[in-house]
Amino acid sequence: MNKKIKNATTLEYDGIQFKSKLEKMVYSTLKDKGFPVKYEPEKIVIFKGFKPTIPFYDKNSATKLLKLQMKKLIDVTYTPDFMFEHQGHTIIIEVKGFINDTFPIKKKLFRAWLEDHPESIYFEIYSKKQLLQAIEIINEIKD
Repeated sequence: MNKKIKNATTLEYDGIQFKSKLEKMVYSTLKDKGFPVKYEPEKIVIFKGFKPTIPFYDKNSATKLLKLQMKKLIDVTYTPDFMFEHQGHTIIIEVKGFINDTFPIKKKLFRAWLEDHPESIYFEIYSKKQLLQAIEIINEIKD
């Protein structure tokens, strides 16, 4: 369902509409530290949709009877909050205040995607202290 973020205050900064104050803080801190950070730069397909071939019967919401469901399953995508290149690595930063209903599943699928992208480094940030720690780790990366 991907419900709205709880208790988040949207705001605009640097011409970008952020979904929370925490996202804005992460962006401005990374910019201040000289990183070429981009906000929600791309959607990543973490599960490729397909056209089913095996019969799958499910409840028809109108009649409550079983109905054959053979329509194409759509891609599942994940949009990281921040991405940038640093020392030959793609840095991916996800900012979390509260976790929504889809995040735990998408996180698992994204971790599988990361295994095929070893040049990537992922950080999940919940506070400024964690962000500053992540910046220290990023600055220690060598080519």
